[in-house]
Amino acid sequence: MACVLALVTATVMITGMTTYLPLQMSEQILLPILLFPIIWVGLFIYAYISEKAWQPFLLMITLCLVHGILSYFALMQGQG
Repeated sequence: MACVLALVTATVMITGMTTYLPLQMSEQILLPILLFPIIWVGLFIYAYISEKAWQPFLLMITLCLVHGILSYFALMQGQG
């Protein structure tokens, strides 16, 4: 379960970072792609060594929600 949730969270974070990071287009795509393995491994290791199972679950759900909200605001900023 931890591996799957870490993968989902890292994927949401990477796709979110491409929408709201204020970088040039080449860096906006390159940076999240390079950070993906680091984020995934970091989340997986945290989930593995955590003493309580609810802590990494809560962290990863919160990260998914925050990045989803930031992506939504970044995409809606151009409309209006």
